Amino acid sequence: MGGQDGGSSLQDKTQAFLSEFFATGEVLVRELIEENERLKSRLAGAGAQAEGEADPWPRQIASTLLAKIDRLESECNEIRRIAGSVRQASGSYRSRLDRLEREHYHLASIHVAGNQFHLATTLEEVFRTITEILLNFVGVGSFTLYCIDEQENLLFPVLREGQGESDLPPAEDLPLSEVGTLPALGSAPGPWRSHDPMVTLPGAIMLLPLVGRSRMVGLARLERFLPQKAAFEEQDHTLLELISEHAGIGIETAWLRANATAVPMTRGPVEDLVRT
Repeated sequence: MGGQDGGSSLQDKTQAFLSEFFATGEVLVRELIEENERLKSRLAGAGAQAEGEADPWPRQIASTLLAKIDRLESECNEIRRIAGSVRQASGSYRSRLDRLEREHYHLASIHVAGNQFHLATTLEEVFRTITEILLNFVGVGSFTLYCIDEQENLLFPVLREGQGESDLPPAEDLPLSEVGTLPALGSAPGPWRSHDPMVTLPGAIMLLPLVGRSRMVGLARLERFLPQKAAFEEQDHTLLELISEHAGIGIETAWLRANATAVPMTRGPVEDLVRT
């Protein structure tokens, strides 16, 4: 299963979230632009008026005309000053709104991605969500996802993105005896956090543990960034944390669901569960 199967759905949902969220901000920017254009038009009209009135007047009222032109020039200068301030304020607002939009896009991505993990009911849906986040939001173009085989005591590959690149490490089984000796994998029972070290191996930019409620249930070996990206950025760390925790819980939940016996929800068993 590649990252292109439904690869834009998570991004589309994030964009839809932001379109509604930023409606007020878009109106503000439009109002600033329209005010700027109105002032520019007024400036141009005032200049044309002064120029058009210069010749037709009789000589006997030239002094009155000159006084009027002086007033118009003063008004034009004031309009130029205001228009410049509006342009400067508009640019400042645009810069601030751009920054806020980037920050809120990141927060929206986290919100939507977390919701996708919560809605996933199968392992395939969990893996698809991991793939979309790594490709579309983090910018990792080549990676391998592993699940744990508790009986064989190893991690085995279940999904490979970026196949065909000969210099990437092969997708082979990883014995837990080897992985467990790596810092922040074998010793830390919880998901990866941004203050933890980034575990690397030859051919991998990071080994990201996928942790369930109390144990590691999988691993994401991140191998190569997309061509337009050179390194992790600060906002990527939150998304990696999200994958490490929510993907692990998603894998564990999907496994339990797949192996559970379907029974109708009834009052008695629910009350028993609540009491216990």
